[in-house]
Amino acid sequence: MSKQNLCKGCVESVMVTEEVIQELVKETEEDLSIIVSDETYSERLKICENCPSLQYGTTCAHSGCIVRYRAKFKNKSCPFAGKPKWEKVG
Repeated sequence: MSKQNLCKGCVESVMVTEEVIQELVKETEEDLSIIVSDETYSERLKICENCPSLQYGTTCAHSGCIVRYRAKFKNKSCPFAGKPKWEKVG
């Protein structure tokens, strides 16, 4: 875990457990019309995992979102200011 804290208002004590993340991701699968394909999801996660704005291995410093959750949705894009690293689908 990085000691660097780029995320506004975040502290290490707000880390989300793997169990909570898995439940959030599972809930997205209740409506398949709003989520991206598995291939697109994997591509988005690879981008996020290599982004210097990823905090605690789970959270985007720009949006405060759990990346494994946000990356599931068609209507979401990378929140990197001025130059998103991945775009909305459809």
